[in-house]
Amino acid sequence: MNEEITTGEFEVLTGLTPKALRLYGERGILSPTRVDPATAYRAYDRAQVRHGISLDLLRRARVPVAELAGAEDFDFEARRQTVAMERLMEDFHLDVAERIAAFDPDDLVAHHDLVPPLDWIGVVIDLGVPGDLEGRLEMFSGLAVDVPAIDRAFAEALADVGAPPSDMVWTAVPDATRGGSGRMLIARPAPMPLDPRTHDAIRDRVLSRTGREVIPTVGTLPRRLEITFSAAQPGSVGPVDEAALGYLHLLAFEHHRQQHGLTAIQATSRQVVRGGSLLDGTAPVSVFDAFPPVRMRPPVTDA
Repeated sequence: MNEEITTGEFEVLTGLTPKALRLYGERGILSPTRVDPATAYRAYDRAQVRHGISLDLLRRARVPVAELAGAEDFDFEARRQTVAMERLMEDFHLDVAERIAAFDPDDLVAHHDLVPPLDWIGVVIDLGVPGDLEGRLEMFSGLAVDVPAIDRAFAEALADVGAPPSDMVWTAVPDATRGGSGRMLIARPAPMPLDPRTHDAIRDRVLSRTGREVIPTVGTLPRRLEITFSAAQPGSVGPVDEAALGYLHLLAFEHHRQQHGLTAIQATSRQVVRGGSLLDGTAPVSVFDAFPPVRMRPPVTDA
């Protein structure tokens, strides 16, 4: 015969708080056996105690509430694998953070190129970055395949509308200073307007080839200094160094910019690939764009 116990007794036996019990009741994770319609008094069955204890311990193990619905048949091995992966990622990011903390500007050498204005045409991808680790890993794995495929379809569409061929392509975070981190830009040099025919040709080609929605866009890079960095002491690069490199280049650029009084055109770098395609596996080069110092700018003359 089932034995009914009060909410207070159930809390003492399971370790669950009143707030947790209300939440689990609302989510259908652990429902009381009886709720008095007049007083809202809740009662539980003593047979539910084991389930309640399991829920409390799983939450102490940081299992998300969304995964507790199946607590009575919980996959402990799968959770252990997830925890092990999270721990590996934590250790990896700690190693990268340690590498960043040891940053020394003298470890990198800056290189400058003064280049003329450049018109470009590109496509913006909405990344839709997930909040959970597994979702982010899956998204970035997918991007490794999707981005080159999008670029190939983009290049084909440009060729169809008569754009001149280009041996350079770059990716960047658009509007980085205005919170555009959830998007990616793929761009190519192209001195052409984004008329409706071109817009639709690019959008439709990318969608039909990759299934991804993109937003065609155009812009102009002004006359600028293109600044890149190389290691002062070349050597082997491990996974941690490779992961830290983008951050180290950013720190080096900030140091260099302040040292020489430069103004950045965009806060982050462009990842430039020369060779015409993102498909050939050529490693991108981080290129930072800055306005040239006043002494390097051409004089302004009256018309």
